[in-house]
Amino acid sequence: MSDMPATKQLSGDIVSPSSQHSEIPLGTSKDINANSTTNDNNNNNLSTWTLSNLQKLNVSELYTRQYQSLRSWAEFFNTSQFKTPANIKAGGRRILLNIEHFQTNYVMVIILLSIYCIITTPALLFVLLAMGAGCYLVSLKNRESQLVIMGRQIPITQQYLAVMCLCIPLLVMVGAGSAIFWILGASVFVIFLHALFHQTPNQEAFGVQMEEV
Repeated sequence: MSDMPATKQLSGDIVSPSSQHSEIPLGTSKDINANSTTNDNNNNNLSTWTLSNLQKLNVSELYTRQYQSLRSWAEFFNTSQFKTPANIKAGGRRILLNIEHFQTNYVMVIILLSIYCIITTPALLFVLLAMGAGCYLVSLKNRESQLVIMGRQIPITQQYLAVMCLCIPLLVMVGAGSAIFWILGASVFVIFLHALFHQTPNQEAFGVQMEEV
């Protein structure tokens, strides 16, 4: 009989298993929510640049906007407007303003230099024509029926990409890398000189007062 109180006292000191695991470290749920939110944001950012979203870009609207910003070539090549800047600071501001003002014209200059480089490199021209012909044949094939490989339909964009990938070794062999560097170098050189020496038109419209002599 004397052992009964001790037994009751021991049974009263027993802690239930559920109470041992009921405490959760502070900030755990917040960290989980923060991580899930970060992952969702990353997924949204990646989904923005998917191929389907890129195909939805309004190319016609972009073309119209760039065409409207095209300046007259008489203004672009007006030799009376070429003048050495007064100092380095004025030259830097002039370059920035001219790039903004003649941006579409500079894009056209890059395109013309690219065409010149391609025409003067027959092997590169041949490979590019072959790549264009391959893409054209792919489009004709997909008008009749879509390509199916092992029961899976291949989108036309992936077919275009496959044609381009097959032409990459040929482009490397004919010196496409050196042609790209030549186009970049020539474009930067021409644009830099024009933007540096051409006086900025409508300086007051840009809100900048150029201190030039």
